[in-house]
Amino acid sequence: MNEFYKIAQTYFRGTISAADEKRLSEWLKEAKNEHLFREWEDEWRTQAKTEASERTKAAWAKLQASGKLKVESQEVRAKSQEPKAEGSIQLVQPVGRKLTGRGWLRYAASVAVMAVIGVLTLWLLQPAGQEPFLAQTGAHEQQTITLPDGTQVTLNSLTTLACAEDFGKNDRQLTFDGEAVFHVAKDADKPFIIHVGDYSVTVLGTTFNLSAYTTDNAYTLTLMEGSVRIACQEESVVLQPHEQARFDKADGTLSVEQVRAESAAAWLSGRLEFEHIALEDLVHKLERNYDVRIRFADEAAKHEQVYISVSTDDRFEDVCSALEALLPVVISRQDDVYVIAHQ
Repeated sequence: MNEFYKIAQTYFRGTISAADEKRLSEWLKEAKNEHLFREWEDEWRTQAKTEASERTKAAWAKLQASGKLKVESQEVRAKSQEPKAEGSIQLVQPVGRKLTGRGWLRYAASVAVMAVIGVLTLWLLQPAGQEPFLAQTGAHEQQTITLPDGTQVTLNSLTTLACAEDFGKNDRQLTFDGEAVFHVAKDADKPFIIHVGDYSVTVLGTTFNLSAYTTDNAYTLTLMEGSVRIACQEESVVLQPHEQARFDKADGTLSVEQVRAESAAAWLSGRLEFEHIALEDLVHKLERNYDVRIRFADEAAKHEQVYISVSTDDRFEDVCSALEALLPVVISRQDDVYVIAHQ
């Protein structure tokens, strides 16, 4: 068996060592190896989805039957194949360059695979002896749930939320992977705590948008109402309305800036809006919303920054055309992968 097959399996499971990741990255530079890797990835995705599906369905059915978690609404948004009216995509000139970046290998595992890995990880993070309740959305799906304490959460596409069976009884802690708008019920005796890896959010009663996908380079929390304390390792910060905290996973830094809170939650009304975002970060969001695969042909294109406002009903080809018109990039399609190259 190809030795890189075994290494690839550890990558998909999230257990790859730094040395093996470097070897895999070098091996993937050859086109024939990349094609083989894609086949292994598809194989892994199918297997992982099957394994996670039964556990997730069982926990979800148990949660619904218990009456402790209420599903209030569900929306599946189909992508229109017809061109949209001119003006639905808005872009302005780049505002600068981000100086940090990731290697191509970060894009090798698909969003679908990482979502499944996230489910399994959340399961393992629960206290011993307790099964978690899981809420999970698929691609292009939004779902609003009400937790036992009265907290309302609207989950965006490919999002997983897990909480202990006795959530709200002794404490209010949950684990999370994805994006959601939280309307947290007030309870002065039980802080509401969200765990995302080494990153945690603590609130009493507030409204905010949290974007914390495993596949993204950074986690962001945008506060709409109330106040939030964000802790990461030894850093901690308290946010006020219309402030956004960003935790950069590459260097472990936590930063805060003023933003339009409405833009962060624009996905609730079917739009993606960012006042300035690196193309590398935007790509992750486009992959999830349009169910496509995108990779960069070179590092230079990753750091271009744009202002963008896109309807999620716009065709992906129209988004590509708009990006090409503004940025010094060319976007081509190679089989089932879109490739972005810097001009």
